[in-house]
Amino acid sequence: MQVTPQPLQKNGNQLGRELRKELLFRRPDRKSADYQVGLPWESFARAWSLAEDRVARLEQQLSVSDLRHSWICRADFEEASALVLLDGQSVALQDLAMVDANILPAEPTAAWMKARALLSLRRHISRAGPAKTLTSDGIIALETRMIDSIQGNGDEAAETSTEVSHVDIEDKRRSVQRWLDVVEELQSTPALPAAAVALRVWRRMSPLEAYNDEVGLVLASLLLWHWGKTKGLTVCLGIGLREAQRSLDDQVTLGVWIQRFCEAVQVAANAGLDNHHTLNRGRAKLVQILTQRRAGSRLPRLAWLFLNYPAISTRFISQRLDVTTPGSSWLLEELIREGVVEEVTGKGRNRAYSLA
Repeated sequence: MQVTPQPLQKNGNQLGRELRKELLFRRPDRKSADYQVGLPWESFARAWSLAEDRVARLEQQLSVSDLRHSWICRADFEEASALVLLDGQSVALQDLAMVDANILPAEPTAAWMKARALLSLRRHISRAGPAKTLTSDGIIALETRMIDSIQGNGDEAAETSTEVSHVDIEDKRRSVQRWLDVVEELQSTPALPAAAVALRVWRRMSPLEAYNDEVGLVLASLLLWHWGKTKGLTVCLGIGLREAQRSLDDQVTLGVWIQRFCEAVQVAANAGLDNHHTLNRGRAKLVQILTQRRAGSRLPRLAWLFLNYPAISTRFISQRLDVTTPGSSWLLEELIREGVVEEVTGKGRNRAYSLA
């Protein structure tokens, strides 16, 4: 995959200032004062090519799929859970799904609160789109949204909120704008390497006081949407890093960084393709079952829940379908018997199920 570096228009640009130590720029000749992008293309070419192929395949399938909305709903939950796991915490998908049933855990953990905030963040960005989000005020609002979602739920959250409230908003706005200037200068660079570089600069600049790394990963996915590589937040980097068992180490060389970023994108896209296949297979089985049921059956509503949530509990089903726990168990038994859903974890009311 051959890419000719694009010349930049001026010396001393923002991207050059941020990554000068990595020799990201080099002078093309002694007579010119301009810099040009000098990424180490050979070191990540294969990973980049594989990632491009998988992302294109995923986007093609989702673009013609009538299950796109269900896929996105499930991806939001799975990515929120994966981003929390990258920070060394964990939250069960069936517990996170309780958000949409307006049910709080008896004792919400810090991981659950953070996952709920990240779920809300992804949904907000999907509604707003790149144009409204990729501004200094739009990005600062993401941090505010995270804090507001967690505020009042634990000493750590309250401490973080107090700390952030004393930050000079103008300084923060200037810092975020510096990063947006880098993004602007990366427009002539292919989307995947450009998003990798933008994420590296984001982490080094650390413009947000709270949740900088989590917001950065979501913004990297948003940049792929912004640059036309995807049509939404379909590249779930948290899932990719989790499944690849990779971490983005700020100390590695730029070439290794971009390679690992592309590997995470490839794994995330593969996981997305697998999930879409699971949805198609599950929907086909559900259609066969539902055609034989009476009009007043609650099974169609239960089928919708399984298509839109990666894992749900009997308590969640009871709340959403307004049935008793024994009633939800009876509905589940029929789907389990037909091989449509399977038990994944838990006991009693906390037992969870997902599409088989």
